Amino acid sequence: MEGNDNSRTPLSPSAREALDELAPVIEETDDHLSREEARSHLHQIDFDAEFARTTLDELLNKGYLYDVHGELRLP
Repeated sequence: MEGNDNSRTPLSPSAREALDELAPVIEETDDHLSREEARSHLHQIDFDAEFARTTLDELLNKGYLYDVHGELRLP
């Protein structure tokens, strides 16, 4: 992912932390993760429910994740 960061909008530190946590999980689970699974994983690393939701929105809006039929995927 690091090689692609230069062409994307920078992430907040919390979104970077979330992506660093979620990317390996997504890669290990057939390259997708439901939003609920992602929120649950973020909750395990001390993101409260609202913060996890807004952080996932940031990752989606800035193109670091994308949603296919409710499943989060890496570009």
